[in-house]
Amino acid sequence: MLEVKVLGDVNRRGSYSVEGETTLKDLLEGYAGGVKNGRRVSAIQVGGVLGDFLGVDSLGRSLEKFAEGRSQVEVMYLNDLFCPVDYVKFLMRYCVNTLKRRSSSLIEMREIAEKLVSEEGNEESFQRLREITIESSEDDTEKRIKDIVWEMTERYYDIFMEHVRDHRCRTTICRRLYSAQCINECPAEVDIPSYVELMEHGRVEDAYRLMKRSNPLAFVCGKICARPCEARCRRGELEESVGVRALKRYASDMTLRLGNFTEDRREDNGKSVAIVGGGPAGLSAAYYLGRSGYRVTVFEANEVVGGMLAVGIPAYRLPQSTIDTEVDYITKLGVEIKTGVRVGRDIHIDEIRSNYDSILLATGCHLGNALAQGDGIETAVKLLKEVKTEGREKIGKRVLVIGGGDVAMDAARTTIRLGAEKVIVATLEGNIHEMPATEEEKREALEEGVEFANGYSLRETFKSIEGCVEKVTLKRCLSVLDDEYRFAPVYDDEEVLELPVDSLIFAIGQRPDNSYFTEEIEVDERGWIAADPVTLKTSAKGVFAAGDMLQVGSAIKAIAEGKRGAEAIDRYLRGSGIYTGEEVQVPEIPLNIDIWNTSKVEEEIRCVDERINFKEAVRTFTEEEARCEARRCMRCDRNSRRRY
Repeated sequence: MLEVKVLGDVNRRGSYSVEGETTLKDLLEGYAGGVKNGRRVSAIQVGGVLGDFLGVDSLGRSLEKFAEGRSQVEVMYLNDLFCPVDYVKFLMRYCVNTLKRRSSSLIEMREIAEKLVSEEGNEESFQRLREITIESSEDDTEKRIKDIVWEMTERYYDIFMEHVRDHRCRTTICRRLYSAQCINECPAEVDIPSYVELMEHGRVEDAYRLMKRSNPLAFVCGKICARPCEARCRRGELEESVGVRALKRYASDMTLRLGNFTEDRREDNGKSVAIVGGGPAGLSAAYYLGRSGYRVTVFEANEVVGGMLAVGIPAYRLPQSTIDTEVDYITKLGVEIKTGVRVGRDIHIDEIRSNYDSILLATGCHLGNALAQGDGIETAVKLLKEVKTEGREKIGKRVLVIGGGDVAMDAARTTIRLGAEKVIVATLEGNIHEMPATEEEKREALEEGVEFANGYSLRETFKSIEGCVEKVTLKRCLSVLDDEYRFAPVYDDEEVLELPVDSLIFAIGQRPDNSYFTEEIEVDERGWIAADPVTLKTSAKGVFAAGDMLQVGSAIKAIAEGKRGAEAIDRYLRGSGIYTGEEVQVPEIPLNIDIWNTSKVEEEIRCVDERINFKEAVRTFTEEEARCEARRCMRCDRNSRRRY
């Protein structure tokens, strides 16, 4: 037996007597009660500060391999909010201050580590740190420290590069590298505390103007954003998070309803840019390039602008009028949008390249994946597009949706509105809480009568003589992810569930349509465009890519990438930097103690009987509600790098 002391981000810390063959995973789940707050483990430290530092790929290893004849071992589990750069800083402080190891090499390593967690770090200092770690050492402790730092910089190279290249700490541990947790979590890095402060003081138009410096589709996001910011809200660590999305919706709605909002732009610089795709990434890039003096033309294949926003999100969540309202302001900047023009069919990409100084490809992912074909079988992407843009009204009476994300929820809730009598969503995840769809989407789907078959996947479809689907067999899914959190489902083909079905809808992911590419534009082994993740450059000169066609994500992520694409093109064309508008002055007013006595204001959604249609389901805040909710912000951005 081994005596194991368990530390770190687990539910049950303490000492346990375990068998030597017990794995790190068994110890975590069986003894320590798993990771706190439902988060994932990202690293394991075995044997103390100078022991083994392991990744999740080591969860299957047994403890006896680390004991090395000892009867006791210490194991620390670190969750996915662990920052390896901050850990290196801690390690070097521990080495110099506690262990009293003060060679010139270690002193220099400590100095560099301190820089990496602040804006003083750069790529040169990071590479210097790596160089020192491979220098020889006579002292065993010093050598061990260097080995650990080298392993950390190898395993977490991308995170170290984020710190020195972008001066950003994704986990908000390095407090001089972020302004507030909500800002850091937002892909577009919208200055949330500032616009919330403006709203509290009734400066709604200024709040909207501030939002647009980072997000030109704020009205759209006020209705459909996945709101990652709210998940990291400091107030949410004490009680309920500030309703950031609802406040964004109110400020946008009130400002645009008046109809007199205006924006300036730089003078025409004589350079032209073509954007292929009028979705969130393409529109975002068009906005910033248009404001910066470029002549921008957007080519959109659909008859409506907005990309997946327009054809993939039901009208009860996002009416086309909302998209059109913000797009109108983009066209007022001189941006030309050509709808119904499919590149590769109506115009060749080489023709566009010959007529413009640069191109941004942002055509998204509009091809749905399916596991079967036939009458009554379709993808959620196809269904949602036909309902929203073509007025489709028919669906089967017994509907099965395969998938567990927001697209699956949209498809299921849409079929309810089309008159389906029974709608079941089958997901690999073992329970509804593990599904990737947002909590509000799952809750509202349940309220509207959608049923869930959790822990199942499609095994077989049966068709009638006429070729229409009439029954499916589902097989039990035992697990979805492996020990390293990679998608690797394990099934039990013997445990099955048979369902009568006349409509089978797949919502299991999407892929881009690259059929308009020329050979000069390279794709990877999966058939996705090959573009540099930092510069967004493709293999073709002057051609950049952004949005879902690089990697499927949320609308706000695509908007952020569109801005990055605009910045990349501006650098390529040797511009003077992207223009986002004049600075908005934010009042610096001391917090009122009453913020602790202010209850959360919830958005009002229509009752089920009233909302089983395609009218908007959520009501916008009143002015009083908005100011009351804005008052709950703790302004934690004030304790940040901006204050030093």
